[in-house]
Amino acid sequence: MSLPCIQSIPWKAFYDQDISLNLWREDLNHPLISGNKLYKLRPNLKKALLQGYTQVLSFGGSWSNHLHALAWACREYGLESVGVVRGEVGPVLTPTLEDCKMWGMQLVPCDRQTYRRKEDSDFQDQLIKQYPNALIIPEGGSNLDSINALSELWQVIKEKAGSFDWIFCATGTGSTLAGLQSAADYPCRLVGVQAVAEGEATLERIRGWINGRAKHLEVWQDAHLGGFAKITPELSDLIYQIEHRYGIPLDPVYNGKTLLAIYRALEQGRFKSGDRVLMIHTGGLQGIRGLTNSMKVARQKITSPINWNFD
Repeated sequence: MSLPCIQSIPWKAFYDQDISLNLWREDLNHPLISGNKLYKLRPNLKKALLQGYTQVLSFGGSWSNHLHALAWACREYGLESVGVVRGEVGPVLTPTLEDCKMWGMQLVPCDRQTYRRKEDSDFQDQLIKQYPNALIIPEGGSNLDSINALSELWQVIKEKAGSFDWIFCATGTGSTLAGLQSAADYPCRLVGVQAVAEGEATLERIRGWINGRAKHLEVWQDAHLGGFAKITPELSDLIYQIEHRYGIPLDPVYNGKTLLAIYRALEQGRFKSGDRVLMIHTGGLQGIRGLTNSMKVARQKITSPINWNFD
C-alpha cells in the first residue's frame, strides 16, 4: 500500500505557458477502496458502532464505487452490510457486485422507479422496519459526517504540498468539494467538474451542506460529455495517453473527465502564467472493469492522432 502523494505532470502544453500541473494521488491510499471513500466511510462506520448498529445499509448501481468500498470496510469493522442495488441483480453479477458479495454484502435489487425514492421519508421508514439494526447512509456516503471528514483532506494537501491557485476534483454528489470548501483557509479557485448532468443541482446541494458558504467555489456543468459514464473518443485517448506516458491510471467516469476539463480550460486561456493547478485524483478505479471495452471501441473511432502537445 502506498501513501497519497503529489505528482507533478510534465505536460508541455502547460509548462509552455508557465503553469504548474499537479495531481494529488488519493488513488494510492488503499489497494482495494482507494480514493475519497476512505474519508466518507470512516465516520459513518464509527457512528454505527458507537450507536449499537450491527448493519450499515446504503445505495448504488451495479458498478458502484461506494457499495464496493462499503462492503469491504464493513467487513473490516465487524459490521454487516446491505446494498440496495439500482436495477436487476444477477444471475450473473458484475465484478463489482461479485466483490461485494464475497465481502459479505447482502444485495437487494431495487427497480429504478422505486430507487428514485431512496431519500423519501416513507421509503426510508420501510427500510428501517425491514432492517431495524441498520444505520442507513445516503448513496455515495454523502452526509455531514463524511463532509466533515473530507475537510481533513484540505489540511493534508496543504501540509504536504503547499498552496495552489486552482484545485479541481470530480463531483458526483459534491460532498468532496463541500468538505474542501469547509476547510479552505486561503483564497483559491475550488472547481468541481460535473460527472452527472444535473445542472445547478450539484452546487445547490453543496451550498445546503455548508450553509451557503461558497465564496471561491464553482461547478463546471459542461464537462460530463453527455451524461454519467458517457465516453467519447477524445476522453478515451487522453486516458490512454496519460497512463502510458506518466503511469497515472484514470477512470472515464470521474477523473478522466476532470483532467480533460482542465486541459480544455488551458486551451481557452482560463489560467494565467505562474498559476499552480492541482487535480485531486479521487480513486474509484475498480469501476474501469465495466468500461474497458467501451473505452477501446471509442478510441478505435479516432481517425488521426490527437495532438495533446505532450512533447
